[in-house]
Amino acid sequence: MQRIEIKYLGPVKEIDMEIKDFNLLIGEQATGKSTVAKAIYFFRMIKVTLTEYLCQIYDNALYNGNDISHGFNKVLKKELKSIFISLFGFSWDLDQRLYLKYEYTDGIWIDVKLNGTAKRYISVRYSAKLTHEIKLLEEEALKLHKQKQNTNTSLAYASKERLRNYDNFKNNINRIFDDYKETYYIPAGRSMITLLVNNRSLIENENLDLITREFMRIIDNIHGAFSDGIRNVHKRYPDGERKFDVRKTSEMLIADLKGDYQYNAGKEYIVMQDEEIQKEKIPINFASSGQQEVLWLLNQLYILMLKKEEAFVIIEEPEAHLYPDLQNRVVEFIAYFANINNSAVLITTHSPYILTSVNVLYCAGKAIQESPDLIKKVYDIVGNGCEIVPEKVTAFKINKDITVQNLKNYEFEEINTEMIDEVSDDINRKYVELFYLLSEKEQQGEM
Repeated sequence: MQRIEIKYLGPVKEIDMEIKDFNLLIGEQATGKSTVAKAIYFFRMIKVTLTEYLCQIYDNALYNGNDISHGFNKVLKKELKSIFISLFGFSWDLDQRLYLKYEYTDGIWIDVKLNGTAKRYISVRYSAKLTHEIKLLEEEALKLHKQKQNTNTSLAYASKERLRNYDNFKNNINRIFDDYKETYYIPAGRSMITLLVNNRSLIENENLDLITREFMRIIDNIHGAFSDGIRNVHKRYPDGERKFDVRKTSEMLIADLKGDYQYNAGKEYIVMQDEEIQKEKIPINFASSGQQEVLWLLNQLYILMLKKEEAFVIIEEPEAHLYPDLQNRVVEFIAYFANINNSAVLITTHSPYILTSVNVLYCAGKAIQESPDLIKKVYDIVGNGCEIVPEKVTAFKINKDITVQNLKNYEFEEINTEMIDEVSDDINRKYVELFYLLSEKEQQGEM
């Protein structure tokens, strides 16, 4: 079971949480939800950095002029420090007490802390077992490089061989970490990002943060698949053994978007499905903020389902600009995606509706687990495949004082939704006080 420990990173003072298949963080703004999400993203993306590093050895044997014997300790850690800085800032702006640790599997872990006093620097450390495993892969990559140098092959064969070795390196890294899921981050502010994607001339990529750049790159890579609309995307990824009905799923997405999405000649549109409007095409920048926010959340998850790509997806604020009913349907689709795709998610949210929706699916999972014969009746209530298995859930609330509460109630086997809606309680209290104030005034008038 994966686990992350964070101390004194940004607003987060201390959190220690298991990473399961369905993870939820709720709390007010500026309490550290995104900080936790970015820390998890950093540690999970290390697999990509390691794979690319091994490919550099295969390609050149030398890495930035450094001999391979020094690569692991110098070059690789230097890259990881650079990524860390891009996510959290420079060492002199961080708390001296900072400490992060991510445990992937038995004996495989990585931690980060600050060293030095007058001049602080970011220190990345690997467990002994991980260090040993990476050094073995370094040696293998160097051996393959030498074999390549001694073999005369065509350019086409060399390209195929490089791709094959890349896949081998990737599979070996996944094996070491006991984690075969690719990591994606769907950030908040998606309506603004949609505008940025369509107005690249207004921005410079280097001025964007790492997560936004990566999210925009993914959108660039997949929006062409929607040239014939959501209903026909599956034709780009032919497969005769899907676990879900593409027709029903695409129609559900179109209903949630209140229109079909199309990408033609570099332009994005929402095609309204209302018969009275006669399928009017609305440029994406004139669509509602809710449509823009949810568009690439739904589209990206759908593409991953069509590709059968197992993933760990971090989703910030799925509720943004959405009516509560649609918030609920989005949660159901996220759970459906995770179940169908053998994937995992981490959701950060401000919305009590999101937590309540998760709790319903949690109870559905509990009902199916305890009474399998109820599965059809459960699916009639929440929809097929939307349940969340209780053992695979984490739910935490980060409070105003940055303390962390586990929202799972193990006694009643549910999520404590009542712990997160203090605002409603306060509003109700004020309303009751005003009601009695007016009542007293009316009684005095009658007297």
